Amino acid sequence: MNKNNTPHECNIPNEDYSINLFRKIRWAEGIYCPKCKSSHTEKRGPQGRIHRYQCKKCGNNFNDFTNTIFHKSQVPIGVMFYILFNINKTSTTLAKETGYTRKTITRIKNTLKEKEKKKKNNTKP
Repeated sequence: MNKNNTPHECNIPNEDYSINLFRKIRWAEGIYCPKCKSSHTEKRGPQGRIHRYQCKKCGNNFNDFTNTIFHKSQVPIGVMFYILFNINKTSTTLAKETGYTRKTITRIKNTLKEKEKKKKNNTKP
């Protein structure tokens, strides 16, 4: 943070843009139930800026972030994207740029790295 206790200027993506981008990536093949993988779902209305859905097959309720690192996160998705795109910067630098604590940045970076490691391990032949 600078002397005024505000984050340094950086290009953190707009929250609405980030949510829409995430939604396009997550549901690129169409919306499906994370529990039973059925595509027979219906939109149940907004939950803040994210969408809620219900599976017509198993009755599961879910939203855009269910079973992702963004689920129940208190850190805005735009900030999470910024950290992801700048993961090689130090946690101290990212903390100064975003206004979040170094501990929070380190936790997010570790979560992102763990998910990537699991993804690589699951795609090995």
